[in-house]
Amino acid sequence: MSRGDGRRDDLMDGRVRAVLLVAVVIGAFIEVGTEHRRYGLLVDVFALAAVGVVGAAAVLGSESAATLARQRDRLEQEPQPRTTVPVCRYVTGPAAPQHQAPQHQAPRPQPFLRERPTDLSVPRFGDGARAQDYPWLLPERTAQNGIAADEATVGAFTVRAASVIGPGHRCARPAEPRQDSYRIGRSRDSRYAIVAVADGLSSAAWSDAGATTASSQAVTLLREQIETVGFGGLDAKELYGRIAESVAAHAAGRGVGTAHVATVLITAVLAEPDANGVAEAWVGWLGDSSAWTLDPRVPLWRISAGDAKDRTAAVVSNEVAGRLPDTPQLARDHYLTLAPGAALALVTDGIGDAWADTAGNVNEYFANAWRSPVPATRFIADVGFDAPQCLDDRTAVVTWNGGRA
Repeated sequence: MSRGDGRRDDLMDGRVRAVLLVAVVIGAFIEVGTEHRRYGLLVDVFALAAVGVVGAAAVLGSESAATLARQRDRLEQEPQPRTTVPVCRYVTGPAAPQHQAPQHQAPRPQPFLRERPTDLSVPRFGDGARAQDYPWLLPERTAQNGIAADEATVGAFTVRAASVIGPGHRCARPAEPRQDSYRIGRSRDSRYAIVAVADGLSSAAWSDAGATTASSQAVTLLREQIETVGFGGLDAKELYGRIAESVAAHAAGRGVGTAHVATVLITAVLAEPDANGVAEAWVGWLGDSSAWTLDPRVPLWRISAGDAKDRTAAVVSNEVAGRLPDTPQLARDHYLTLAPGAALALVTDGIGDAWADTAGNVNEYFANAWRSPVPATRFIADVGFDAPQCLDDRTAVVTWNGGRA
């Protein structure tokens, strides 16, 4: 039965009931208001008619009600289309493959936080530095970010990188920009990982620009050298000479002398591991940024490249002999090997000086903390460590050799 037919039946039932009600009322009125002696026969007829009508209405009403009840029961037994979306309850179970997922799937509820995040406070050694707790201020001119970080995988290598402005630069008045810069890259076929770390000299007004130019050009030119002369033909003097030209051109573009963009630079190229999982690395450097290696069985970072400072003197000097763009001919290089699980770190002196200080336990902490790759957030916090007299910018790029699968 259609919805329109139902409405018509309801309308007819209403009219019949109204007629019956009127007949009963008229009969009752006649019964009460008419003399029985004069119109006795007529009254009896109306009375009988009223009783008959009422009885018939009762029978018809019961029949109609029973019919409607049967219709409702039949409709309830028939499957009805859903008109509302069912409530989604989270049930733990195996996830269905994405290609078999239904097209119209109710959104899953977001999970609650299961545990507190890992403590990301910076490591503190001894009494720390007073400047560590001072507010971070901004330089007067537009400069690169105070913090930079990356994580990546290149073939068998896992890379973590972070650069943090030092406490002495960020709380000065006026504040100074972060003068460190790094770049990471790879060859086209991902067989080689490429790293460059630059440290602009504090005495140079635009050293941050010089460091950024040097690190960026280093990765670009090393990629070109790998494609033209191969891994075995990498040459530090030729590479650093071309980088010096780019840094000098940047200084000319700013209208300043080369001394205003002075920077030191260390670079590395790591070749994919051999059948035994041993990787060979080429390291080139100019200045006091340094390269360190870590054997996972020995909790100590060991220096492998870089111009070490004279720590026997009463005051350790920060003066460097070689710098870009003025003395690229002083650049040096060599090759080294990394066993499976070993790591190579390129760092600026903000970290290298702390690792070289045998009086403290900073080196031992980092050897244990970076025995294997850590999340980038944890890596940033470590690079931002707090230690006495460690106020310079600090940058580290660490590459772990995962060996050949």
